[in-house]
Amino acid sequence: AVVCPRLDLIDYYEMEAKNAVGPVFARHLGHRMYRGEYFAAQSDAHVRFVQDWDVAAVVQWKSAKNEMAVLTTYLSDLQNSIDPVTHKAIRSGRPIMCQSDYEGSGVNKHLRHGQQPEGPAGIHGEPTLHPFWAAGFSFARGHFIVNVPYDQYLPMIFQGEEISMGLRGFTYGYDYYTP
Repeated sequence: AVVCPRLDLIDYYEMEAKNAVGPVFARHLGHRMYRGEYFAAQSDAHVRFVQDWDVAAVVQWKSAKNEMAVLTTYLSDLQNSIDPVTHKAIRSGRPIMCQSDYEGSGVNKHLRHGQQPEGPAGIHGEPTLHPFWAAGFSFARGHFIVNVPYDQYLPMIFQGEEISMGLRGFTYGYDYYTP
């Protein structure tokens, strides 16, 4: 049985765990594999995509009518989100990242984005502008990777990745939308 019938279309980089220096450097390596594709997407490894997600992402990106649009958000959980037969989305809500707060204390205190509870989308037929970039899901024109590269000199960083990328993308002229 073939686990991935389209493995020949996927580029990947393997390294031993002992050589790993955190998620930012790993994503930097992933971005170095970019070869001029029109669109570029990034997601966490635990994401499950609905049927035809890629077509929907392109349609939503185009509906923003903004060359500098980035579709990005913390994705919904899997519970009651994907039809097990059709693999289509069941929910019609939209996760919006609209608040930030500090989490933890002392030297472990860090800024974290929150999101409002999902509800029916107030804007229909196009993505909604929101203030933050999310590492868990990002879909944009490929030039986002070129113009806002991951900083390879941030070893073992996890908290702060989204603030760094989001601010640098915003100052370059990118706008963030929840799909």
